[in-house]
Amino acid sequence: MKARNPLHDHQRLTRKLAAGLAKNEIYHWLIRSGYFPESYVLPPCFTVAKHPKTPRMFFRVKPSGKYPVPPCECVNVHFPKTSLTDRTFGLIDPRIHNDIAYHIARNWSKVLRAMCPRNSKVSTYSFPIAIDARSPGRLGHLRSGRMIYEFLTMVDDDIAAMAFRYSHLVKTDIKNFYPSIYTHSIAWALHGKRKARKNRRDYKLLGNRLDKLFQMANDGCTNGVPIGPVVSDVIAEVVASAVDVILTESLSAQKIDCEVVRFKDDYRILVKSETDGPIVIKHLQLALKKYNLELSDDKTSISKLPDGLFREWVSLYHAVHPRSRNKFTWKQFRELYLAVLRIEKKCPGTGMIDRFVADIISNTGQLKVSLSDDRLQKVLSMLFMLATLHIKAFPKVLAIVESVLKSPVGHKHRDEIVEYLSSLLLDLSKDEERNKYLITWISYFIVSNRLTRPVLKTPKLKDMITRSVFNNRGTIFKYCKDFKLFVGCVRTGKKMSMLKHLEIFSHPAATS
Repeated sequence: MKARNPLHDHQRLTRKLAAGLAKNEIYHWLIRSGYFPESYVLPPCFTVAKHPKTPRMFFRVKPSGKYPVPPCECVNVHFPKTSLTDRTFGLIDPRIHNDIAYHIARNWSKVLRAMCPRNSKVSTYSFPIAIDARSPGRLGHLRSGRMIYEFLTMVDDDIAAMAFRYSHLVKTDIKNFYPSIYTHSIAWALHGKRKARKNRRDYKLLGNRLDKLFQMANDGCTNGVPIGPVVSDVIAEVVASAVDVILTESLSAQKIDCEVVRFKDDYRILVKSETDGPIVIKHLQLALKKYNLELSDDKTSISKLPDGLFREWVSLYHAVHPRSRNKFTWKQFRELYLAVLRIEKKCPGTGMIDRFVADIISNTGQLKVSLSDDRLQKVLSMLFMLATLHIKAFPKVLAIVESVLKSPVGHKHRDEIVEYLSSLLLDLSKDEERNKYLITWISYFIVSNRLTRPVLKTPKLKDMITRSVFNNRGTIFKYCKDFKLFVGCVRTGKKMSMLKHLEIFSHPAATS
C-alpha cells in the first residue's frame, strides 16, 4: 500500500477549501481583515471601520482602452527588524487597495488556479486567505494566523513524516522577495509571458490591471509590492507558484527525486543525497531568474538529516519548561526567565521569547506570577529588558502591564508605571525616526488607558502614524471619504484589551 504523503494531502485540502469561498466574502475579508499588517505591527486603533458595503470599483478602464489610476504613495510603517535595520510595511491608498481586492475576488477561480497550480509538485504552506478546515466556505478572523500555524505544523510534522525517504535537507529563501517582485511579472504568472508581453497595454487582462494598480499604489514604481496587505500576499503567492511550476518541470526533466516545500519565500527541500542539494539549488536559481528573482546566499544551507529538521530552541525550551503551569512561584519565574536568556543567546531571533511571554499569561489575561509591592517592579523590569532583546515582544509586554494595572497591586503603583513609560516616550521621541514603533505602542497604551494626565511633557511628533495615535486623531488617507481607517484609542481600548488584539501570540499552535 502506498504511504500517505501529508504534504500533498495539504495541497488538495487547501485547493478544495479555497474553491468553496464566496467572491463577496473574499472581497469584504480582504478589505476589512487584510488591509493592515499583522497585529504586532500596529495598535488596534488602526482598523477598517468603514468601507463600501457592496463590491465596487473606483477606477475603470475607459472605452478608449486607457486605465487612469492616479499615482499614490504608500504610508510606511517601520518595524525594527534588528538594532540596525527596519522592515517597512506599506499601507496602500484604500481606493487602489479596494480595486485590487475587487479584481482578485471577482476573478477568484483564475487567481486560485495560479496560486495552487496542478502542474506544480511544490507543496506550499502560505495560502494567504484565512480558510479553516473546521468551517468550510467560511473565512477566519485572524489576519494571517493560519499561515504561521501551518508553517509550524509543516516543519514539525509533515516534513518530518516524509524525511525518512531522504538523506539531506536544503534550506534557502528568496532574497528581498516582496521588494523585488517586478509588477509586470504578475501578468506573466497569470497569463504566461508570451501572451502578457504581446498584450502589455490590454487592460482586459486581469494581470495588466493588477500590474497597473500595484504600480500606482507605489508612485508608479514597477519594482516591489508593499509588505503587509493580504493582496500583496496573494500576488506574491501567484508569482512564487509560477516559479514553482518552472522548478517542477526542470526537476522532472532531470529525474531528480526530491520533496519541495515552500512557505512564502522560504524553501525546504528533501533530497536523496548531498550531491543532489547543489543541483536542486541551481535549478531553483534558474527558475527564479525567469521572474527576476534570486536566492539569498547567506540563508542557503545543506544539512544531513535529521540536522536542520526541527527548531533547536523548541527542544531547549521544552527541557526547562516541559509543561504548562497555572502559577509560577517567584523562583520558578526567575529561573525560567534566565533560561530563556541563555537560549536566546544560543538561538537568536526565534519565536522563543513570544512563547515565553505567552506561557506566563493565563487564558483570562492574568500574569501567572503572584505580585507584591516589592516584586512588581522586578517582574516588570525583567519583562521590559526581555523586550529590548526581541522588539516584537514589546507590545505584548505592554499588554501584560495593562492587565497588571487592573490588579490591586498594579493600581496602587499606577503612577510609577506611567511615569516610567512617559519618560521613556519622551526619550524615544528625541529620535522619532529611529523609534517610531516603540513610540506608537507606548502612545497607544497611555492614550487608550486614559493615562495622559501623569505624562510629564507632550512630545513633538511628526510621523503620520505616531502623531495619529498620540493625538488620538487619524491622519492617514483622510481624502478617501469612503473609508475610515482609524478609531479613537479610548473607544478601542474599551472594546478590546491589548492582550485580545495580540491573541495570535497565545494561540496553542504557536506555542506547542
